[in-house]
Amino acid sequence: MKQKTLFADVLETVTKYFLILVILVVIGIFLSGLRVVETGNVAVVLRFGKLVGDNYEEQVQEPGLMFAFPYIIDEVIMVPTGRVMEQKVTTYYTDPNEATTLDGGYVITGDQNIAVVAASVKYVISDPVAYALYVKDISAVINTSVSTAMLNEAARVNVDNLLTDGKDAYAKSVLKRAQEKLAVMGAGVTLTTVELTNVSMPEEVRDVYEAVNSATVQATTTVERANQYKAGLLLAADSEATTLVAEANAEFSRKIAVANTELAEFWGVLDEYEQRPDVVKTRIYSAKSIAFMQKLKKVYVVQDGDNKIFINP
Repeated sequence: MKQKTLFADVLETVTKYFLILVILVVIGIFLSGLRVVETGNVAVVLRFGKLVGDNYEEQVQEPGLMFAFPYIIDEVIMVPTGRVMEQKVTTYYTDPNEATTLDGGYVITGDQNIAVVAASVKYVISDPVAYALYVKDISAVINTSVSTAMLNEAARVNVDNLLTDGKDAYAKSVLKRAQEKLAVMGAGVTLTTVELTNVSMPEEVRDVYEAVNSATVQATTTVERANQYKAGLLLAADSEATTLVAEANAEFSRKIAVANTELAEFWGVLDEYEQRPDVVKTRIYSAKSIAFMQKLKKVYVVQDGDNKIFINP
């Protein structure tokens, strides 16, 4: 009788503690489903691998306290939608201390030259549902998309443009093409900027390129100076030609005026000559004689009958 009582006590004690343990486990499981979604994040719940919710509002849990079943039932994925993330892309960049190989590390430009390019990419998560469902390694996805865009766009420009004033346009083209690829993949991210951190020639050909570039700059400078000299000569020639034409026109006008004056005088004398020829001849002869005599410094008068003239110095 005592043994039955002892067994009953032990069983009762074990049962009591077992119930307490079960209650604690249940409470622990319940509390484990309470999650805090921090500011700047949203949460997406997968229940047995299937997205919970029929629409976007139900599928995305905003910052605050939320409840989900334990991990074996629900998987809670935190998505950082409230911050801008950044990563480097160096697929087609070779460190200057390393040799460029045929396996990669460079892009081929439209004029069949090679260049090494590195970039820094900034992006935000614009679709947390797509990001949670379809993206496992966002860094690899972005690196592949941007690298492919860099390679494709490099084939559309020449190396001089890529290394100088065409960098901004190249970066914008890479951004557009990479974003199109990410949209097709449904990655749920949006690229905000693609910044080229390094664009240069491979170390093996850098000296040759710089020499060619220097010669090109010098040739361009020489041509510009020659064009300036040519422009100066043409300007001087135009100015001189304008002056000569103006002087010729002035001389032409003067001679025409003199000729017109002489012609008018001639017609006037002709009319008078037809009426009184002897008087006109005498007047003209006298006028010409007086004009001729005025040009002489000394006048010697020879008397009638003299056949010799003595001129004293």
